[in-house]
Amino acid sequence: MELVALISASALCIYLIVVLVRVRELLTDMRKDLGDVSEKALPVLDNLNVITDHLKSVSEKVDDQVGLVKGSLESVKQAADNFVSLEQRLQDSLEEPVLRLSAILSAIVNRVATFFGGTKAA
Repeated sequence: MELVALISASALCIYLIVVLVRVRELLTDMRKDLGDVSEKALPVLDNLNVITDHLKSVSEKVDDQVGLVKGSLESVKQAADNFVSLEQRLQDSLEEPVLRLSAILSAIVNRVATFFGGTKAA
């Protein structure tokens, strides 16, 4: 019985040694594969970093241009508003005196026409 137990223990030890050797080979292969993946991934990640920096730069430039266009449009709007305001002020300041002057001239013309028309009729 002891002999069978020793043989079984020896067989188990040999089996464990074989399994551990295979596990070690598997881990070595995994380490090698992960090393290859990391070597190939580094240039891709570096390129992504460069592309991200370029996109950020382009985005900032676009934001600057949009700000300039917005400022220009605001200036044009303000100039148009100022022009409309000037037109309204000119109209308000000139309309009444011109209407009064035209009424006076119309009255003078009517009186003159009446005077000369009345003298012809008389």
